[in-house]
Amino acid sequence: MGIPIIKNNISLTPHNFYNDFLVDLASYYKSGQVDPIEFDLINDNDFDSLFGKYHIDPITIPLLLSIAEQLKKFHKKPLKLNLTNNSGTINLLEFLDKCNFFKISGKNTNPTFPIGKNIFNFNEAYLGNFRGNNQREDHKVRSYSLQDDNLINELNGFSNEEDKRDFLVEYYIYKVKDHFSELLVDNELTFNQHNLFIDILSELITNGVLHSQSDTYALMFVDRYKTKFSISDNGIGLEKSLKTKTPTSYYSTMKLSVELSKHNSLLKFPIEIINNFHSIFEALYYSMLKDRAGLFDLMCTVVLTCKGYFRLHTENSQIIISNRMLENLINLNSLRELISEVHNRFIYGKINKSEHEELIIKYSFKSLELFKEFYLDTINKYNKDIKFSSVRFYPVKFKGVHIEVEIPNK
Repeated sequence: MGIPIIKNNISLTPHNFYNDFLVDLASYYKSGQVDPIEFDLINDNDFDSLFGKYHIDPITIPLLLSIAEQLKKFHKKPLKLNLTNNSGTINLLEFLDKCNFFKISGKNTNPTFPIGKNIFNFNEAYLGNFRGNNQREDHKVRSYSLQDDNLINELNGFSNEEDKRDFLVEYYIYKVKDHFSELLVDNELTFNQHNLFIDILSELITNGVLHSQSDTYALMFVDRYKTKFSISDNGIGLEKSLKTKTPTSYYSTMKLSVELSKHNSLLKFPIEIINNFHSIFEALYYSMLKDRAGLFDLMCTVVLTCKGYFRLHTENSQIIISNRMLENLINLNSLRELISEVHNRFIYGKINKSEHEELIIKYSFKSLELFKEFYLDTINKYNKDIKFSSVRFYPVKFKGVHIEVEIPNK
């Protein structure tokens, strides 16, 4: 018997993944087991599963692939995944098969589909006799890696990091358009921001494969109520990535975190958890100062323009941003528009380098103050009842950066 991934009558949502599934994994390793971990897709035996109900929230799939890939690297071999195919599980198997979960996580070599990463070892004989359920062609998990399309060799042709980034962003713009455009135009709230979402997602995927130094998984799913999106990497995480940033005249390493550390008495949590919580705000602050759309712009667009939810998770910590933080976001976004305008004026030769730096330095100080307010207001909305909290701390670390978005369809 292995660790069950999906339990009867309990949907595997991102929250259940962080709060329950990862706890089960941690318990396995803390128990002193020496054998490589083994997984069961469901928690019941063949007979009991005939009468079960098994469901996975699609945007949990990138998280599942990320943690499984980490464990495969740790054990240096694929992980065994036990499947069951009967009337109780067939709809789940069919959904996972059609969204390319098994092709990406298995040993697929057919170039018509994503090439398998050999994360899971499972019996493919269980993947058949499906009911032919209608499933949207765009509802697929996507995998992005520097191993794709000879990208590593292409990047070797560039001498600096900015040129590598520009090349990858341009490359992923075409990929993102192909993968997600149809889903974005189907939601009237994302339709008008279609191009901005394409730019932001291309930037985030580039961050995942280039700076986080890992494969990145993403999935977008539209149902009758919401458009959901999840992107997950298992790389070095926000704090380590931020510490590699080259200081500029308007940004020094972990500048905001130093200020936020003065308020760590507000939460009675270990300093390690507080530090990775601070790194979430640091990443958003750094993104706000940049000359291209990224993480900060995704948060504001999702919440302010599309009336949705934005969740950002790293290690043990997560923030949930919604219209409860409306005043903070309006103030921050107004300043972000000024910063973007200054960057654009410099790019198009309207102002010189000295004028550009002077203005960005001024705005960076204003941004710092607004972010401290944003941080304190977010802390004040912390609640032990996680359903109502803007801050969540989980018992088990999950390496990397994990972004989840939910946007109502109307």
